[in-house]
Amino acid sequence: MKLRLLLALLSVCECDGSRVKGHTGQDVTLPCKYDRKYHGALSACWQRGEIPTRGCSNQLISTDGLRVLTRASSRYELLGRLEDGDVSLTIMNLTEGDAGRYGCRVEIPGPFNDEKHHFDLSVVTAPQTPTWTAPNSETPTEPTAASEGDL
Repeated sequence: MKLRLLLALLSVCECDGSRVKGHTGQDVTLPCKYDRKYHGALSACWQRGEIPTRGCSNQLISTDGLRVLTRASSRYELLGRLEDGDVSLTIMNLTEGDAGRYGCRVEIPGPFNDEKHHFDLSVVTAPQTPTWTAPNSETPTEPTAASEGDL
């Protein structure tokens, strides 16, 4: 009975398997929020790969709930409102190397209370937009019949 209760508690706080698709050269945001009004300011961290039992390894960025504490690269930003519990990760200027699993951990006091969210990010090449080149104004053009009559 105790083992079942423990397993149930462990599974309640974890959300797995959200898939996100981004395009190279663009930004993507992976959502992660908690109830700041209820819990107050909480520490949170983002990492590549599966979130371990405690803390974050391969840490990308972390916050104490008031400000960003650590950042592995300037491409990682917490652009949401920390004061509202929004610790969503924005990855700037995506590259194909950014593809993979990401995890967010919000550290809620007490045993087995942490909120954990996982995302599988796929990165595809951004679609090329057709470009139009203006005609070269230095190239002489032949007069048209309408323009010849105007001379």
